[in-house]
Amino acid sequence: MAEVIENHSSVQEEERSNNMLNIALFCLTVLRKNWRWFLLSVIICLGLAYLYAKRQPRIFRQSATILISEGEPKSNKNRAFNNLQDLSGIAANDNLKDEIFILTSRRLIGRVVDKLKLDVSYNTTMRFTPISLFDDSPIEACFLEPFKGHVMFEAEISGNSVKVDKLRFDGEKTGFQKTVTFGEPFKTPAGIVTLKKTKYTRKYDNKTIRISRSSREDAITRYRGSIGASENDKDANLITISCLDANRGRANKILNTLLDVYKADIVDSKNTSGMKTAEFIDERIALIGSQLSDVERDLVNFKQESNLLDFNLNVTNYLQESTASNQTLLDLETRLAVVSSLRDFIVNSANNEKLIPVLGALGNASMESQINQYNQLMIERNNLLANSDITSPAIVQRDQVLRDMRHTICAGIDSYVNSIRIQLAKARGSDNRLRSQMTNAPQAEIKTLDITRQQKVKEALYTYLLNKREENALQLAINDANVRIVEYPYGVKSPVSPHTGRILLVAFILGLAIPAAIFWFLITMDKTVRGRKDIEDTLSAPILGDIPRWDDERNEKKFLTKEDNGKTISEAFRVLRYNLNMINQEGVIAVTSSTPSQGKSFISRNLAVILAIGGAKTMLIDADIRKNSVSEVLGLKRTTYGLTSYLAKQCEIDDIITKGVAENLDMIPAGVRPPNPAELLMSSRLDTLIKTLREELGYKYIIVDCTPTINVADAGIVNRVADITLYVIRVGAEDRRFLPDLEKLYKDGKFQNMNIVVNDSNAKGQGNYGYGYGYGYGYGYGYGYGYGYGYGNEHKHRTKIGRKIEKFLSIRK
Repeated sequence: MAEVIENHSSVQEEERSNNMLNIALFCLTVLRKNWRWFLLSVIICLGLAYLYAKRQPRIFRQSATILISEGEPKSNKNRAFNNLQDLSGIAANDNLKDEIFILTSRRLIGRVVDKLKLDVSYNTTMRFTPISLFDDSPIEACFLEPFKGHVMFEAEISGNSVKVDKLRFDGEKTGFQKTVTFGEPFKTPAGIVTLKKTKYTRKYDNKTIRISRSSREDAITRYRGSIGASENDKDANLITISCLDANRGRANKILNTLLDVYKADIVDSKNTSGMKTAEFIDERIALIGSQLSDVERDLVNFKQESNLLDFNLNVTNYLQESTASNQTLLDLETRLAVVSSLRDFIVNSANNEKLIPVLGALGNASMESQINQYNQLMIERNNLLANSDITSPAIVQRDQVLRDMRHTICAGIDSYVNSIRIQLAKARGSDNRLRSQMTNAPQAEIKTLDITRQQKVKEALYTYLLNKREENALQLAINDANVRIVEYPYGVKSPVSPHTGRILLVAFILGLAIPAAIFWFLITMDKTVRGRKDIEDTLSAPILGDIPRWDDERNEKKFLTKEDNGKTISEAFRVLRYNLNMINQEGVIAVTSSTPSQGKSFISRNLAVILAIGGAKTMLIDADIRKNSVSEVLGLKRTTYGLTSYLAKQCEIDDIITKGVAENLDMIPAGVRPPNPAELLMSSRLDTLIKTLREELGYKYIIVDCTPTINVADAGIVNRVADITLYVIRVGAEDRRFLPDLEKLYKDGKFQNMNIVVNDSNAKGQGNYGYGYGYGYGYGYGYGYGYGYGYGNEHKHRTKIGRKIEKFLSIRK
């Protein structure tokens, strides 16, 4: 069982291989037969592709690489902050993606457009190729009015003047035309325009420059689409920026300007924190300065009221002991004031979107680190908000993290305030104990010390704020972007588009595919017989011969003679004669077909000739009395008597026989076309005629050329006298859908001893579907009288050149 399955598989595999081989051979045959069409299609497609590539603008690519610095090295606190970001759904790599988005944002691209005036473009054409101009433009167009609409016009340079023509405004033709000099303002539908010279003006003399101006938003959209940014490496903070543009210098300048704008934007973002800190410090300086003035004024007033100019009391010991206490109270009260002010700033909801001032007097490094992290995240959030909506998921996530950090910072400040207050209470208790020891000191001295201590506190706080303001101003002056340019804009000099090689390759493939698709479509849609295999697959009737195409312009009648001995067509008829002798040595042979243009008359007359050449006495009868095809070809159409005359009892047999058509070959022409051909052929005189020709006149073969079988019954009527029926099937003319009906006719015995003759087969292989015999007549069977039509004039009078052109243009399958 396994061996049977294996054999079956091998047979299927062999069949598949044979099918693939047959398909390949068929494709090669189609290509060989129609190579002119394939060559013409390839030449046309390659020519069109070359013109297409020639007319496309050359696109250049420039690239640059930058490094995004991370700033300060990560500490344990920074790692904790990163963990908090991870819990909130913000990955560390998202920062690089944010920078990529900012780099290609409309806000930054808009600044580039404004700086380089990219809303105005200059183009020209050189050798069918469009050229985009930028720094090398011979003209600089200055539009002196705000943008009103898209404008485009041509400027032809001629010496010191310019001809402005073909102006379009918002896509509509305006008919504007004017000649101006360089630097002369002129009014157009788009506003007042001035054209200025550049150092390249002389180079483009007598050349036409196309100038167009678009809106700022359209320019941003166009150039934003040509700029791309991507991560260079997932493990590195490198970003590669590329720009595609029709002008190499402009692409280079766009990237340089974009990098400058990006760095300036980063510096502005960093300076935002310093500016907010400066505003807070200025407010606190004003407040503390006012409080300090009040304390100093109170001290002066108290001294004046008490008439005390100097306190030279013997309190040396008290002062020495209380110095440390006073210093502690001073530090704690200063720290408490700063922290309380900072908490009031954070608690105020109006400051939720502001940066928290960074003050070094907190005395708590952990809290200062949290504030710095909060400010950094707030800057990132504000940068993202400038390029997106507040409802964006990234903004919502960062707002949530900021709220959590604000609560954490407030909780830390509260805890820190409580700690300061406890320390301050202890310091005051110690100070009170010292004061209790000075009960003998004058009350005025004690009050003076209180006022003096307040004065020192305010002075220390005021001095601290002044120092912080200077530090912040210095930081603003030296602030720099955390971006380093790794590679400045670079690129190859050759354009990256269009890909001429690819275009030509696609055109070449398309040039082969178009005729291949047409031939495939024609073959698929063709329902005619394609060759002997189609006949053998459907019919069980024997095939006696294959008659190939006969292309011989010198023999227009297509009638075999001795001069044709040795030719392929002559040998094919000899093979048909041999196969016919194998079936029957003599008798009546009826030749018919299903429809006109199958070549039955061609087979009839040449089969008669080849039988006669073999030495057999042969009679050719033109029984196609509706068309008289054989009679017309042999020049016997206008004879006085013919078959119809005999059947109508107008003459005898000897009167209708034409002797010596060829050696051993006589013929009975069709005669005059009758009004009742079917009834005439049913006459018993036809049977008498055949009997007389065979028995009395000694004709070994009688070839009867009948009418086609479809639409008329003549062939079936004549077939009663036939011994053998040759049914002619022409390749490329017979409909394959008729073959099952013909098989039924054969099995039902409708025709005597029916055999098949394949006409117009290709002796060199499959794929020939033409009508190569030059006898392309057409039947006109109908109802009533006047059947049939002769050759058309276009066939009769066709010239030799016309036939060659038709042969070249004919599609052979």
